Amino acid sequence: MSKKIIITCIAAVCIIILVGITVGDSVEKAPEPEPEPVTQDHTKVMIAVLSSRPGCEQTNSCYLPPNVTINSGQTIVWVNDDRAFHTVTGGYYDVFDGTFDSGHMNPSDTFSYTFDDVGKFHYYCRLHPWMEGTVIVN
Repeated sequence: MSKKIIITCIAAVCIIILVGITVGDSVEKAPEPEPEPVTQDHTKVMIAVLSSRPGCEQTNSCYLPPNVTINSGQTIVWVNDDRAFHTVTGGYYDVFDGTFDSGHMNPSDTFSYTFDDVGKFHYYCRLHPWMEGTVIVN
């Protein structure tokens, strides 16, 4: 008798599985939504590790990337990856133009600036004047 019960239970489970597979395949699935396009509203510039030591200017690697081209209204975010203090200051070492100045940035600090005007903007680090970069705004 118990053998009949086991065989009946196994048959019932097989039927339930087959019905579930058949019904599951016939149900129309809703289409998956397409991912939203990613819009980049800012560009990151890294203040390179060891850029506080002279020499990064020889390989143009004090700010990474050293030259950035963006559109008007976009923002640059500078990230201090170095273990030293730095600044991001508009102009040249001997001619501060007052456009932007981060002040002293601690390690891992960030500084953001939104460029609304079209043009070429040079910047440097007041603490390490060999560090230079350029932002071109279209």
